[in-house]
Amino acid sequence: MRGRMSTRDAWKSLLRGGTLAFVLGASPAHADSLAKDTPQPIREFDIPTVEKLGREMYDQDQLAWKATDIAVGHFTVEVLKTMKTHGWIVEPSASGNIVGFIRETPNGPQLFYDVNFTPDGAASSSIPQNTTLSADEKMQYYARTLALASIPRTCSDNYNTIALKDPQGDGWLIWAMAATMDPKVVVIGGHYRFTISADGKTVRQTDALSYSCLTMSKPDPKEGTPVGVYTGQFVSLTPLETTVFAALSYKTPMFVGTRDGRSWKFDGDAISIVDADSAGSDGFAARSLAGLAEKCSVISAKPGESNYDSSEIPSVILETEQADKFNLSLPEGSKVGEIVCVRLDIVPAPNDYKVLAAGYPLLIMDRGLGHAPRWATLWFEKGTYGFHIDRGDDLTADQKAKVGARVAAFRSAMGKN
Repeated sequence: MRGRMSTRDAWKSLLRGGTLAFVLGASPAHADSLAKDTPQPIREFDIPTVEKLGREMYDQDQLAWKATDIAVGHFTVEVLKTMKTHGWIVEPSASGNIVGFIRETPNGPQLFYDVNFTPDGAASSSIPQNTTLSADEKMQYYARTLALASIPRTCSDNYNTIALKDPQGDGWLIWAMAATMDPKVVVIGGHYRFTISADGKTVRQTDALSYSCLTMSKPDPKEGTPVGVYTGQFVSLTPLETTVFAALSYKTPMFVGTRDGRSWKFDGDAISIVDADSAGSDGFAARSLAGLAEKCSVISAKPGESNYDSSEIPSVILETEQADKFNLSLPEGSKVGEIVCVRLDIVPAPNDYKVLAAGYPLLIMDRGLGHAPRWATLWFEKGTYGFHIDRGDDLTADQKAKVGARVAAFRSAMGKN
C-alpha cells in the first residue's frame, strides 16, 4: 500500500521459536483496553466474496501507486500541488485499466492525466483531450471524496482510498485505509469501509474495521525467517477483506483470531481455518492466539490457613507451549486447589496435559462469543483422565469428538514422558 503512516503506538512483541519469527498483535483479552466505544455491527460477506474483494483492493492499490510514480516523474510533486491534484479514479477498459488523475478547477473536478495499464502490466501515459469526467467517473470521484470526509476517527494523517462496485447493491464500497510511510511498520487497524449510494453522494453505512489504531513491526529477516503476522479481530466473526489486502501487500501470511475461538489463516487471497493441532507454524499461530485470549488464575491456600485465595497467573497455553513441564511460583507450602482458565473454547488445549502432569486439576470456562456458557474440569488421577461439564449445556457431538481426540492425545503424550 502506498504511503502508510501510523500515528498511534500499539502493543506489540516478538515470540520466536527456532527460525520462526512471528509478529504479535493485540489479543481478544486486550480488547477492552484498546477501545472504549464498541463499533456498530458491520456488513459481513461470505468467504469467496471476502477473498475476491481483498484481491481486487490490492490490484487497484498497486495500479494507483504505480500510476502515482509515473505522474510524479512526469510533473514533479511541486507541479502536482500547484495543479490542485485531488486524487484519482480507476476505470476498467477493453485494453486493461486506466488510472485517471483529477484536479479541482473553478468548473469542478476535471481529468488531467491518464495512465493506461495493459493486462500484462505494461503502462503508458497520456494527457486526455477530453477532460470532462463521465457520469460513472464523476460518481466514483464523489464517493471517494465523501468517504475521506466521513472518517469518524482518524488513525493517521494520511489515508488512501479504494473504490469498488458494491457486490450486493447498486452503489459503491469505498475503503479509507490508514497509511504509514515507515517500511518497517505493518498497519492493521484504523481502516474504514463505507457503503455509498450509486451517485456517490450518500453514505448508507459506515463500518469501522477495527477497534483501534493498531500497527505492528515487520519481522526482521535477521532474526529468523518471517512466517506470519497474527492478531485478534473484534468487529466481526468472519474474515475481513482488509486482512486479505494486508497479506498480499506485506507478502506474508496473516493469522487472525476471532472472539468465537476460531483462528483464520490468510495466505495471499486464500482464507482457511487453522486448528491448534495443525502442524508447523499454522498450529503455533492458532495456539498463540488462543493463549493471548486466555486469562488464568490459581486457587490456593497459604500455610496454616483454610481459606483459599485466587491470584492471576500467566496464560497456561502460552506457558506450556515451549516448556516441558508446567511450574507454579507460589509461597512454600501453599496448597493448590485448581488452576482456572477463562478461554474462547471449552475443548482442552493440546498442552493442557502438562498441567495435569504437574498435579493440578484444570477448570476451563468458555467465554467465546456465541457459545453456550460452560464450565468444565479436566483432571488426571491414578492413570485416568477425566473431563466433566460442571455447569452449562452438554457438549455438542462435534465438541465431544474433539474432547475425546484430545484426551487420547494426552494419553499418548504422557506415555512418552
